[in-house]
Amino acid sequence: MKVVRKNAKGETRELLLKEYFLNAYLIALLKRVGEGAAKFSQAPAPELQPVRVRSGR
Repeated sequence: MKVVRKNAKGETRELLLKEYFLNAYLIALLKRVGEGAAKFSQAPAPELQPVRVRSGR
């Protein structure tokens, strides 16, 4: 399906709806990937445990 639009100069430009849906899908996908990466990178670091060290003398 095509959508025909006219700009201020009266010129027509045909835009494909497929392109709009593809762009919307890609934007949604990138947003979800970004949210997943943010969730992964904001995970709390593991708590460090003290370790007993022996002297080498």
